[in-house]
Amino acid sequence: MFTPSNDFLAQSCAAAFSALAPKPTEEAANAALDQVFAIAEQSWQARRTSLDYLRGAPPSACKAGCGWCCHQQVGITPLEAVRISAYLRALPADQGQELLDQVNGLNARTRGMSTSQRVESRLACAFLSMDGNCRIYPVRPLRCRGLHSIDAQFCAASHTDPAGMRAKLEAGQLRPVYLSVPEAIFDSALSGVLMGLKKLKITLV
Repeated sequence: MFTPSNDFLAQSCAAAFSALAPKPTEEAANAALDQVFAIAEQSWQARRTSLDYLRGAPPSACKAGCGWCCHQQVGITPLEAVRISAYLRALPADQGQELLDQVNGLNARTRGMSTSQRVESRLACAFLSMDGNCRIYPVRPLRCRGLHSIDAQFCAASHTDPAGMRAKLEAGQLRPVYLSVPEAIFDSALSGVLMGLKKLKITLV
């Protein structure tokens, strides 16, 4: 299976936005971002199933119902926010309203907080279900897609005792558990999104 380089991946994702010129619409922008999601996911699938990767990388511990990583701050682009909004509007009215209420509730709790205060609050993402699953999984942001851990216990401890885990990492008592390959792939896709929009000099309307 062809495994593209991260530079090629970024260029491919940037090219997905060429159809938006000269004036983008929300529908076209969402379709372009869905294409980026597909390109990045296919790249990660090709990489994770390659013999070279399988020989050297430990397996991911991530699975449905494990939402420890969903208690931290995640940066997203305005385009990803627009895509999530469209996804919510397409849900049955009661489900969409429930999620919107959760977003508004979280916003009310964190309004006025600094970035560090938001991190320290360790509040769950508004889209995390009670059973630990992502309720917007098909349109989750690229940064979420790229975070893969090899140790769920490490992730849980990082949530319950962040200061203690940080001290152990700095003392060399623990090693990082997040896989660098998927992070690089999805960050490259994100770079492609930003590159494509910058090249076209467009804003969403």
